[in-house]
Order: sequence, then structure tokens, then C-alpha cells
Amino acid sequence: MTEQPPPLLSGNLKRRNWGRLIRDILLLPPALLYVIIERVFWVGAKRLLRDAARIQSVQRLQTKLQKLPAPAILPMFLLPEIFSHIGGFWASDLLVRRQWVAAMLVGIFIKGTATLMEVWIYQSCEEKLLSIRWFAWLHLQFMRGRDWVAERMKPARDAVLALLRGSRSGLARRFAALRQVLAARLGLGRK
Repeated sequence: MTEQPPPLLSGNLKRRNWGRLIRDILLLPPALLYVIIERVFWVGAKRLLRDAARIQSVQRLQTKLQKLPAPAILPMFLLPEIFSHIGGFWASDLLVRRQWVAAMLVGIFIKGTATLMEVWIYQSCEEKLLSIRWFAWLHLQFMRGRDWVAERMKPARDAVLALLRGSRSGLARRFAALRQVLAARLGLGRK
């Protein structure tokens, strides 16, 4: 006879587990948003910028940027980062007010442009930016956060994918086909 695990909210739940549960509940939504933004915008922007890097004027500008010292590159990276966050907050405010078109325009033009600039600077000068000790530490913390979210979301993601695969309706197949078409058109391969 197999032993049944105790229920989640039994009296045996330790105080430490409650702390972890509360931490997960508080941190998981913003961390999930971070991972989605990184996966959609960051990866997409990197691929778009790799294609743009073939343009001769962009190559010249990139060469000039790479010749600058790290302390000069850092503010040029942080400024678009700040504008990206301002654009994100502004778009969120507009969404709350149900101004959909304005929110979309702010998201595309302010946040999108700022994100492209910061990705381009980071991609061009990653080694120099990571040579700054506090920046490298902060970058490591973001990467750890991303990995933490991916680990936490894996069971839910796998369950949703299994449900979609097991679905007898054509909806799962249509969704998968649409995703593949979009990925091919945007140049986003599966990772």
C-alpha cells in the first residue's frame, strides 16, 4: 500500500514553507512578465538587429561605439533602459484608462524603440559592459531570476503543452501551425 502525501495545507506545513509560498506568490507574476518580455522582445530585437547590422552605416556606427571605453558606453545603455521603463509604465497607465490605441502606440514607438537601442548597444558592447563589476553582478542576478521563473513555470508549461497535444479538437493544431508560421516569418527558431 502506497503512502499518501499530506495535503498542501495540512498542519504539518512548516513556517519556512509558508515563507517560500508567499515569496513565490509575490515574485512569480513580475518575474513571469520579465521572462515573457525577454523572450519576445529581447530575442526578437537581437535577431532584427543582427539583420540590420549588415547595413554599412550601422556597421560604422557599431565600430565607433565599440571603440568607446566601458564608462562611456554604460550611460548610453542605461538611458534607453530608463526610457523603456517609462514607456512601459505610460502604456500600462493608458491601458488602465482603456486608451488602447494610445497605449499600443506608446508601447511600439517609445518602449519598442528604446528596447531596440538598448539591445543594439548591449549586443555591440556586451564584453565591455560586463567588465563593469556592479553591472556584471546585476546582470547575473537577472539571469538567475530568469532561470528561477523558467524552473517554476516548467510544470505548468508542460501541463498546458500536454493538454494542447492531447486535445482532439483542431484548435491545438491550428495554434501550433500559426505559431510555426509566425516564427518562420519573424525568423525566430525554436530554442
